[in-house]
Amino acid sequence: MYFCKSQRFLLEHFLRIDTSRPEGWLSALQILTTSPRLSRKILSPKNRGEFRARLSSLQSDNLSVLGCYLRNPSMISGVNAGFATIVMPVEGQVDFKVLGNHYLCGPWMPFLLEPDEDFHATLSEETHILIIQLPCLTVSGERPSFRRRRGPLVELIAAFLFETPFFCDYKHAQSRLEQFSAELYEFTESDRALPTELDHRKQVRSDRRLCSAIQLMNDELDTDIDIESIASRSGLSLRNLHYLMRQYIGQSPYQYLRGRRLIKARESIIRNYPENISIAQHALNSGFQHTGRFSGYYEKHFGEYPSQTLSTLDHLKQLSGKVRASRDGDGNTRQQWLTSFARSTTDRVRTNAALNEQEP
Repeated sequence: MYFCKSQRFLLEHFLRIDTSRPEGWLSALQILTTSPRLSRKILSPKNRGEFRARLSSLQSDNLSVLGCYLRNPSMISGVNAGFATIVMPVEGQVDFKVLGNHYLCGPWMPFLLEPDEDFHATLSEETHILIIQLPCLTVSGERPSFRRRRGPLVELIAAFLFETPFFCDYKHAQSRLEQFSAELYEFTESDRALPTELDHRKQVRSDRRLCSAIQLMNDELDTDIDIESIASRSGLSLRNLHYLMRQYIGQSPYQYLRGRRLIKARESIIRNYPENISIAQHALNSGFQHTGRFSGYYEKHFGEYPSQTLSTLDHLKQLSGKVRASRDGDGNTRQQWLTSFARSTTDRVRTNAALNEQEP
């Protein structure tokens, strides 16, 4: 999954929740996907460790892309939103049951949930899932076509995922999401396998030296990085490293490092919520000395200020109160269903502003 070890989780730039609370994760997933109902059966034998899950989300008017990570094996049931949804494990596997039929999906095997469809999904441990919602595709009956053209669809998704670790900022991410949206809808509306421009996109993984340099930068974020040393250890001159990064990802090494440190700061803010750690301390821990400058960088990169990230987390915590728990009939304390409901709505749920419009 992780191309040149440039990311550990899907859509790392746009993390929304990283939690050990199953009800918080389930509620956030249900709200962000606008599913009328989602339930998760907790399976937590002693050798599996504590519950841990993440959820990332990037949305536009025409497309919603989510990255989900679950450490623990899970059983999830629910009702899909009123539009088609592509679900694809990138690591692990998912066994879907819909209309009495089973569909086992391993890594890079996308599955299409039809609009308003009831489903049951069994997830293996350490599962990373990409969810792509297409709000303009509201008619049923597309699953056979998607299965028949699975290969080209995977290529289309992979081309997008290869770029996500290298988003320069929020504006760039939105631009790329709109392009991906146009490609997906063209894919659904025509028999053409792939947009021709996919063949000409530069991919970082095609240059071993650049992959090595990026891996070293990611591994040494906590140190005072010497870019010239990074280049030398990767078999490059400093000039060649700058050239290759500009050619492949449109950023200098210093811009890339700043972006990765911003991602690290955002993860720290979200992971440590609601502990009383100041934004200034998170910034300092990630290598930013000036809080005001950090907030400006943060807003440009993520499309929101740190205070807005905290406000969203506050509201997601309130929404987790929608989750209801029930145990199996045998009273097994290690097996429990959690269920989250949302009020009926046809509106797409976006980031902070839209979340704040939801009723607690």
